[in-house]
Amino acid sequence: MAKPKFGLGRGLDALISGASEVMSAQQPSRVDERNILEVPVEDIIPNPRQPRKVFTDNDPRLLELSASIKEYGLLQPLVVTRLDHLPVEDTPGSDDWFNGPSDKSSDSANGIKYQIIAGERRWRASRLAGLTRVPVVIKEVTPLEMLALALIENVQREDLNPIEEALAYQALISEFGLTQEQVAKQVGKDRSTITNSLRLLQLAPKVREALINPHEYPNFTEGHARALIGITREEDQVAAMGKIIALRLNVRQAEELAARIKAAERADAAAEEVLAQPGPARRSAEIEELETQFRNALTVKVDLKYNNKGKGTLVLHFNSQEELERLYNHLVNREA
Repeated sequence: MAKPKFGLGRGLDALISGASEVMSAQQPSRVDERNILEVPVEDIIPNPRQPRKVFTDNDPRLLELSASIKEYGLLQPLVVTRLDHLPVEDTPGSDDWFNGPSDKSSDSANGIKYQIIAGERRWRASRLAGLTRVPVVIKEVTPLEMLALALIENVQREDLNPIEEALAYQALISEFGLTQEQVAKQVGKDRSTITNSLRLLQLAPKVREALINPHEYPNFTEGHARALIGITREEDQVAAMGKIIALRLNVRQAEELAARIKAAERADAAAEEVLAQPGPARRSAEIEELETQFRNALTVKVDLKYNNKGKGTLVLHFNSQEELERLYNHLVNREA
């Protein structure tokens, strides 16, 4: 028997008044039918604070949901708020996912009266299914409360990609003034989970893009991305991601690759520091430069020592049998 999920959203009422009622509205059996209204689909607009940013009309899950709604109707009401309960600056234009961008002045003319708190994917699927009216439950919330409630819904349904989730946690911290510990408590996760999620925002934009679009980068996961955190140069992160994808490396192999790159970056930084020193340190800088060239060519840790007579030692470090075989093929058996 699968272990039930508990905790998500527990204590949320301490942050958002009436939050438990909003989340209960996502469960049809717990909704009082007297509180459900039917409103025109076109009178509803998305939540501009929706943590989930990626919606596409050819998403297989969205099309599947649309087909189900077309056959059976929308069984689960959307949770919405009236636009006249929100500040003007938080009332966006109509949905560019369907109609293209428009300005705020068109909202009134189009009869938009409600903004989604929870259920945007169902609303989109209903539009694709051709529904003209949908059931809703109306709640009064502030824009910041809408952000928290949308986050809770998406995390519950595991609808967010890792970057969207991290950005949502960041927004809760910056806009609500919560600590990571408080965010963890509100969403029912460990603090370390929140911390690790936020660290993904340190990645290079190209790497974050891969996590946002997993269908385009199927061989690159959140685990792979975590391995790249701490690589200083963005170009090194992107190059490492390319190698992970091309060679179909697993997470452990990605971590080993990242460790080598980080070591190389530290060595490069030390070499640059030595080069910046005057006089006697110049000879040491030359050694560092040679080590760097060996390291870049062999992608392993290298120690180079030599004396004034030109004699010395060159030590190549390896961490696994695979690395040793790769070195052998590279240096000895070059035809392999």
